[in-house]
Amino acid sequence: MTAKVKVCSRCSGAMNATALEKVSAGEAPVRISMTGFPVFACAKGHHSPVHRDFMVWLMHELRDRHLNAIPAGEAKGMLFKKYHCACGAELPSQPARNASFAFDLAYPDAPAFKGAIEVPVFTCGSCGKEQARSAKEIAGATPAAIAALNDAAGFPHSG
Repeated sequence: MTAKVKVCSRCSGAMNATALEKVSAGEAPVRISMTGFPVFACAKGHHSPVHRDFMVWLMHELRDRHLNAIPAGEAKGMLFKKYHCACGAELPSQPARNASFAFDLAYPDAPAFKGAIEVPVFTCGSCGKEQARSAKEIAGATPAAIAALNDAAGFPHSG
């Protein structure tokens, strides 16, 4: 790992590279889960990101590469939004279920890890396609989900 955290910011203990088996968090409508999440940890169990820009990188990676892979409807209407499938049919007002979309991630000089984004999906009554209500809605909720993931991983807050 290129930028190593040598001492814990909370207890000044030595930190070593490790991985969190599983960490999940989120804010409706987005829940993010990571498996094998690379971190630095001290003997007292405090955690720190593998690099100071790691969480910003993760947010950009999700937004730029992985959110686009989630099928989503489109919002129409200026004041009262209705969500429509690509076939033109209006999506139901209630989701059919929550679906998880998995992907692989690799931060430079850190072990590869797996991630998943869970969102409510709606089934089109016309063509049967399952999709999120809106890509814009998912993208808007992702920063709050990343902040919740930061807290779930036990990372210190900066600033």
